[in-house]
Amino acid sequence: MKYLLPYLALPVLAFSPAHAQQAQQAEAFLIYEEGDVERVWIVAATAVAIRYKGTEQAVDTEDAKIDEFQSIYILEPPALSEALELYQGRKYAEAKEKFAAVKAAFKGIEELPDNPSTTAAYLELECMRKLGDFDGLAKALETFDKAGLTREFQLRQIDLYAMWDAVRTKDWGRLENICAERLKERMPGFQRVQVGYCLGLALDSQDKIIPAINAYNIAMTADTGASEDLTRIAAENSLRLYKKDPEVQTAIKLWGTPDEVVGSSGHQRLLEAAALAELYELSLGGGQPLPEDYKDLLKYAKKAEDAAPAPEPEKKEPEKKDK
Repeated sequence: MKYLLPYLALPVLAFSPAHAQQAQQAEAFLIYEEGDVERVWIVAATAVAIRYKGTEQAVDTEDAKIDEFQSIYILEPPALSEALELYQGRKYAEAKEKFAAVKAAFKGIEELPDNPSTTAAYLELECMRKLGDFDGLAKALETFDKAGLTREFQLRQIDLYAMWDAVRTKDWGRLENICAERLKERMPGFQRVQVGYCLGLALDSQDKIIPAINAYNIAMTADTGASEDLTRIAAENSLRLYKKDPEVQTAIKLWGTPDEVVGSSGHQRLLEAAALAELYELSLGGGQPLPEDYKDLLKYAKKAEDAAPAPEPEKKEPEKKDK
């Protein structure tokens, strides 16, 4: 991964001693307007200037205005790569510690756009969210500076933390309003999963069974591949709500009896619950077994299949004989 620092034309600011003392040097490429490339190690930076060395072991440094370059590419530090590998492997607690270390190590250059320190700090926040540590997330946001972020999805995610804070405080009415507004926006699937899931939580907590199931369905369908944990919990919550639905409970009691009303809303939702239980075993569970409380739903899926009329054979028109 490379970090792009766009062209800036601003006056040079003086470096404080803290800049050079705190930061680990970041390997980078300085790209000049003429196309020349210089490999350097940045030891300090402000929003408008950098201090760098010509070699990793060099003692002497040089200062330059950022507007002297077409762009600056900061290479991904090995420590950040290690943390990302843990993160992608869903080892969020371990990744969080690694990101915190990278954030501190490159603190002297956090004024550069897309720098390793701010990137690591952002991913540390994401680890907290994925771990469900919403108190830690709220505290970390008090000192987080998003100025170094440039990517649209990252900036939107920072805004979405207000939604997760409403989950933390159990402010369900506020959460419902936030999610309803967010669903009107275009966003990547992994963020739409979050909004659908949080809307499901808000409606679920207000005993709005059917709207909550519909919201959880957004979470289950928006981006199952990258949001495995949320889609699994959304599926489990939906199964719980299906079984809580009085009409579904009636359909279960009447199933297979003369009083069964095929096609009723309760009967239809029972079939939906059975299909969801099957899908949980196939994919939504992320490899985890279907919880015991919902295994009985599987029999309704099987019975529904068995009861389905066999398709009639296709009628063929008699062949015309050649005259």
